[in-house]
Amino acid sequence: MSEATHVSLSALLDLGWGRLLAGAQSRDAAARHPTLATFGLSGWPEMRSVVLRGVNPDAGTLEVHTDVASEKVSELREAPNAGLHVWDPSASLQIRLRGKMKERPRKELPPIWEAVPDQARKVYGGHPYPGYAIQSPYDHTDDPQLDRFAVLKFEVAEIELLLIEADKHKRALYRRVNGFAGQWLAP
Repeated sequence: MSEATHVSLSALLDLGWGRLLAGAQSRDAAARHPTLATFGLSGWPEMRSVVLRGVNPDAGTLEVHTDVASEKVSELREAPNAGLHVWDPSASLQIRLRGKMKERPRKELPPIWEAVPDQARKVYGGHPYPGYAIQSPYDHTDDPQLDRFAVLKFEVAEIELLLIEADKHKRALYRRVNGFAGQWLAP
């Protein structure tokens, strides 16, 4: 968006969803690797990059894949409130999402697993489990397993967008309870 363009709440939201959709579809998109924030079991906040695998603006949901043995799954089972963050430098756009992350039911996973390329399956399984101490990077054995594959579905409660523009930064908050209608915020 150029500095001469008037930005409406709906146009800004469309930009945010469009950038998220690009992240799910293109390896080169900035939104491909959002930062996921959870409440750590130790009491500390935990943040890590995940790969955005699906976006549904109509449903207000996003999806990521993970190893069910990873700490993030245990953290989300304990406290499903989570956040996702994207910085998209080409659009000068920050996207902050807050919501609940839930595991998709196991019975839905086989067709999703079949669509995962063999090379990518390596990260869903293996010994020892993710995060365990090892002596060298070669002390981990790949062992792709459907039983270790999880699809996490993020139900967006709020989307906060900050568009950095030369004339004036524009910031807005969109809440699911308001049908994502949006409200301008001071930048």
